[in-house]
Amino acid sequence: MTYRNFSKDFIEQFEADRAEGRANPYRTDDADAVRRNPARDMAPRLHRPPFVRDIDKILNVAPYNRYAGKTQVFSFVRNDDISRRGLHVQLVARTARTIARMLGLNEDLTEAIALGHDLGHTPFGHAGERILNELYRADTGRFFNHNVHSVRVLDTLYARNVTLQTLDGILCHNGESSQQEFLRGETHDFETFDALVETCYADQNAIATLRPSTLEGCVVRISDMIAYVGKDRQDAMGVGALADDGVFSNGSLGTQNAEIINNLTVDIVEHSYMRDRIAMSEEAFRSLKTAKAENYERIYLADEQGDIYAEQIEPMFAELYETILADLAAGDESAPVYKHFIEKIEGQRRLYDEAAPYRAEEPHRIAVDYLASMTDEYFLAAHRFMCPRSTHGVEFRDYFHDMRRGADA
Repeated sequence: MTYRNFSKDFIEQFEADRAEGRANPYRTDDADAVRRNPARDMAPRLHRPPFVRDIDKILNVAPYNRYAGKTQVFSFVRNDDISRRGLHVQLVARTARTIARMLGLNEDLTEAIALGHDLGHTPFGHAGERILNELYRADTGRFFNHNVHSVRVLDTLYARNVTLQTLDGILCHNGESSQQEFLRGETHDFETFDALVETCYADQNAIATLRPSTLEGCVVRISDMIAYVGKDRQDAMGVGALADDGVFSNGSLGTQNAEIINNLTVDIVEHSYMRDRIAMSEEAFRSLKTAKAENYERIYLADEQGDIYAEQIEPMFAELYETILADLAAGDESAPVYKHFIEKIEGQRRLYDEAAPYRAEEPHRIAVDYLASMTDEYFLAAHRFMCPRSTHGVEFRDYFHDMRRGADA
């Protein structure tokens, strides 16, 4: 393994800046925090500055707890050692805070964005996101994207009055498009932000144009990639979907997860220090693009789960979607969408004097909100309960699958 360290010149500059108390001029200060409802959550408290409050709000919404039951990459297998989405957001937060601390940025804002960035993710990861988007678009002409829905979870469904800076970072976190430099956007008020969110619902291509308006948001965006490139390889080996055969290219990043995290962190800090952007070297950028391409070729696109998604999960989503819409149209308040979702959302909103009843919203939007909120296991249980005549279903591979298979042989 090869672990890169900071250069002697960088270490001397870093230590001199700290000794002189030099601050990063591009840091987001706590005093810059903007909330939709300034009458709420703005009273100064020494132990709870504004972005710490955002962290507390995120940790205490129900969808945060559901991270633990949602697919990161691998579904249909019970294995306590593979990543669920809950671990992924923690890894993003850990990496992002390290980079933010070295750059002199606001660590609390960085952590808030990282912990909240996937709150809107569906069951069954990006496959579930694609399926739900297709259903929603077919009926309404509007698009579903997990980053946009993460904003909706905090800002609308649970009415948590999270800061504009945190919501902006969450909206703009998508890191699928690799860039050598991440420049800041220009979203500095809620009017501009709301227009941007609406554009994402109306235009699928808008997602590719998003740029975080803080350097803290830019750090989370690149940290999202750092956190999954190597870890997804570990998980693929852990479930037997990938052999540990050293075929991955080496490049400047290394091949192991720990190498990738360390070497990218060092490179990004050195190339972003005291600058108005988050950047990496040409060599690191090239190696990161290669690593992502190899992951797609050998893990994501080669995954045998694809057949299960197409043959079982996709029709199950459609059946649940139609059943939920029918229950809403009938006003059946004994149905799960009311008992398990609408009543809970309305109870949360009443705590914050949100007068408008959630059940009055457009039915397709409620159906999408409910489906996106589900964990993998809840989705399967809901389908069994709500669609009892369906011919579709999924069985998870259990902990002793490989041993049982070996014994049968």
